[in-house]
Formats: sequence, structure tokens, C-alpha cells
Amino acid sequence: ESRKCISIATMSLTYSPSTTLCQFRKTCARTTNALRPSRPLSAKGFEARREAGLVTRCSSKKGKDKKSKAKGEQATLEQVYTFHTPGSVQEPSDSPSGVTFAHQLPEEASKWASTYITHVGDTKNDSGVTKRLGVVIGEFHDQLMNACLEDARLAAESMGAEITKVVWVPGSYEALLPVKHMMEDPSLDAVIMLGYIEKGSTLHGQEMGSTCSLLLKEMELKYNKPLGMGIIGPGATAEQAATRVAYAGNATRAAVRMCHYMDTRQR
Repeated sequence: ESRKCISIATMSLTYSPSTTLCQFRKTCARTTNALRPSRPLSAKGFEARREAGLVTRCSSKKGKDKKSKAKGEQATLEQVYTFHTPGSVQEPSDSPSGVTFAHQLPEEASKWASTYITHVGDTKNDSGVTKRLGVVIGEFHDQLMNACLEDARLAAESMGAEITKVVWVPGSYEALLPVKHMMEDPSLDAVIMLGYIEKGSTLHGQEMGSTCSLLLKEMELKYNKPLGMGIIGPGATAEQAATRVAYAGNATRAAVRMCHYMDTRQR
């Protein structure tokens, strides 16, 4: 006879019609990670947070922070990505491509002679008009966000843009209205969203990230104004977040490039 399985919270009830035998069994695969208590930072994770300037006084010794990023220097991503050339596209660079794309090679150029190929925007503002940016940023993880906001400021400066408005919000869920108001503000050319959705013991962060990302991007299309997404996570650990401050600069550079793209569309 067929057996029916009914899920109840963190347990499963298996029912057999022929014997009316009911037995509970743990669904370990679904609950192990959720029930596991938060583990302390590893030595590597602690060092990453310390170098990013995110360790509080109670966990850092005075006079020991010699590896911190120099003041005025943009953050970098430590990860090594497959098929990615360091220094290209979204990373800090004086040119949009520290890499040569296939269509730019002499031996490949003839294949694309009749095709118009372009890269969205430029990394440098040659128009002489300063792009004005608004930033909406989560205040819950204030130490991390302070570093992200500074990286966004430096990235904007390097692109010939300027952050003219900043609004701090309790968290990502509260960001939607301020972002909408900035989208409606004609004095702003683009909006940057900065935040951190940490890894928790439930799927709350995943739900938050999915909801906010969709609604934020819908506003970008509705208002026809670039929106740079600099949210770390969802599901990022403290160690991962500490090494991803550069996401703020990436989001800012992307937004400015999209501003330049919009300029070409309006000509």
C-alpha cells in the first residue's frame, strides 16, 4: 500500500494505512544548519575583520593594526574568479578594460567589422558634467557600512561623480521608500543601495534579499534611472562580509557607467 508523509515543522509524520502505525523521524538534512548555534569567528575570519577595520575595541588590541587599508584607498576583492581578468570591468582601474576583449584583437577584428560593439558607459567622465548620486544605506551593521560608504565615495570620486545625498535606514526592508523618493528626485542621476544581509539561523535573510532585490530593480525600470546594488549577501558570514567592502565601490562604478549609457540613449 502507498505510504504518505506529512511534514510538521521540524519533524515528519509517516503514516501507514494498513497498520495505522505512526512514527516520527527527524529531518536532519533540513534542520541541522538551522539549529546549529552561531560559531565564533575563526582566526582567518577575525583577521579579515581586523584588517577591514571592523573589529570593536573589546576584540582588538591597541597598536596592532598595521595592515589596515590606507586612508583614501579603495577596497579590493581578494577572491580569485574563474575566467576573470583582475583589474578589468568593475574593479578600480583607469580604463574600463584592463583586459583586451576578443573583438579588439587584430586577428579577430575582421569578423566584427560590420557590427557595432560597445561597452556600457565609461569609467571616466569626459563630459565635464558631474553625476550626482544618492545613497541609501543600512545602519544595523554600522561598522561595516561606514567602510562601504567610504569606498562608494572614493569610487564616485574616481569616476568624476559625487555623492550628494545619503539616507541611513534601519535595514533593507526599510530602504524601499527612500530609494523610491530618490528615484523621483530630479537632482539625482543615480541611486546606490548599500547593505549587508547576514547569514542567520533561518531563511529570513533570503526572503529579505529576494523581496528587496526584485522591488528595487523594478523601480530602476519604472523610473528609468540607474540603481547600483551594493548589498552584501544574503547569507554572507562575518568573514565573507569583511572581505567584500569593495562591493560598494563596484555598485557605484556600475551606476555611473549606466548614467553614461543613459546619456547616449538620450542623444
